[in-house]
Amino acid sequence: MMRPPRFLKTQSVTKTLKTLATGKALVAGLVLTTSLLLPTLAIAGDDSDYLPDTSRSGGSRGCSTRTSPSAESSAALILLTPQQTLGQTISTRPTFAWFVRDAGSWPMEFRLYEHDLSNDQFKLVKEIKDESFKSAPGITVLSLSQSVPELTPGKRYRWQVELVCNASRPSGNPFAEAELEVISPRSELRTSLAGARDRLNRATLYDQANLWYDALGLALTANSDTQLRAFRASLLDKVALGAAERSELQGSTVHQVQR
Repeated sequence: MMRPPRFLKTQSVTKTLKTLATGKALVAGLVLTTSLLLPTLAIAGDDSDYLPDTSRSGGSRGCSTRTSPSAESSAALILLTPQQTLGQTISTRPTFAWFVRDAGSWPMEFRLYEHDLSNDQFKLVKEIKDESFKSAPGITVLSLSQSVPELTPGKRYRWQVELVCNASRPSGNPFAEAELEVISPRSELRTSLAGARDRLNRATLYDQANLWYDALGLALTANSDTQLRAFRASLLDKVALGAAERSELQGSTVHQVQR
């Protein structure tokens, strides 16, 4: 039996207020609760693209027990997404990338959910957890094969990665999630992309259009291309928290995986 999904994100402000306001007897409680939560709600309400940062695992402990991570260590698992904003893509089969700090090989689980506007719930689109799907230190880039249904422009999706340190204690596994939105490209962008000279030019156009997943996916294909590698470093700088984490991300080996 599939374990219920682990969602870290809290309910929306609108849904919370509707719940509190279901009866006249709760009006006073609504006013009090709104006042108490004002600092948090104001942030989420002022920018519809704001997201709490759930893209990195909590704490610093990972699967490895051989050494104790220092206070400056990065999180054990970091999804490569924009911090606290909704990443966008024009690809209906985008690439997903994440960083694993610990050496060794651990079972991984990947899940992709689609947001259903009719009931404000997320339904499972794809789950990957097989014997060969294991972690490696550095950055893992997951490309979805043709067997996975194309994502739908105009819809929002949530993706999750979990390192299974201990199958009998899933609550202790490093876990992170993020959301993305698939959008249709503007005609101006399509024209510019058609005339792009090389991969760096295309990646720059994606970045200028705030298409994070497209820009990063192309940048992570850099091998001997010095300019594209420098562009990749600039994107990773937007993910890193602090100099130590920036150094770890930029020095990572990139592992390409397809499922």
